[in-house]
Amino acid sequence: MKRWYYILYILPLIACEDVVDVDLPEQQPKLIVDALVRLNLEESSSPVRIKVSTTGSFFDEIIPTPLERMQILNEDNGGVKFFIADPEKPNEYVPLNSMGEPEVGDLAPNTLFTEGRVILTFVFEDELYLAETRFAPSTPITSLEQGDGFLLDEDDKEVIVSFTDIPDQQNQYVFDFDFGEFVAVEDRFFQDQDFEFSYFYDKNLESGDTANISILGADEGFYNYMDLLIEQSSLGENGPFQVPVTTVRGNILKVEGVDNIDIFDNVGRPQEFVLGYFAIAQEYKASITIE
Repeated sequence: MKRWYYILYILPLIACEDVVDVDLPEQQPKLIVDALVRLNLEESSSPVRIKVSTTGSFFDEIIPTPLERMQILNEDNGGVKFFIADPEKPNEYVPLNSMGEPEVGDLAPNTLFTEGRVILTFVFEDELYLAETRFAPSTPITSLEQGDGFLLDEDDKEVIVSFTDIPDQQNQYVFDFDFGEFVAVEDRFFQDQDFEFSYFYDKNLESGDTANISILGADEGFYNYMDLLIEQSSLGENGPFQVPVTTVRGNILKVEGVDNIDIFDNVGRPQEFVLGYFAIAQEYKASITIE
């Protein structure tokens, strides 16, 4: 059984004779947080980087953003890891070691993430933000090969991916096809079975180019977020946490004024969230060299 995934790009023809100045309303800066934690459970620790930036008006460029007191804690086992801005990349936050310095290799113990409720908190402009999530398991890629099919152009490159669904549970997965391209998949129609599908690259991949492909576990919330984001966005060079065409609500919210931390949502507070998502996913990787 195969599924084909593709994105149609419509390029309008625009003819301009006059320069038109457009007055756009000023917008409050909006945080963008890429807090996708990818775990390699074949090791005891995994590298963790949280990318944070701010966007203002529509035409503003994305800029680094200083945060305070960023930490990830596990409510069940009491584990905690503090984060600090990378001195060389100030918009990226990395784990601290016991000496108050960045951990070598950005490593954090997997035990912090794999069991129970995991919480991310940080302070931005004197206000506290929080997100919670749980670990989502994944499954290995069993086969990765290049096909000879195409969708719209003979230069399309087909990659055929096979994997086996995790048995006895409902599962969602997010595939990272490199180059900022993602696909969200749920096992509704292939539960507990082997599954194969084709993905088509419409980029100008040349013979000898390598595509690094990952399969990530996803809980229902992260799956829905990515599915909607992929639908609304062409996923440019900033990855899945860029500013989308239509704002897609993530799970990182301002908690000032929230009176019940166990019922944590933004009902009635539609503006009190940031762009991006906090998710913890087991990751399996495979690579293919284009022929």
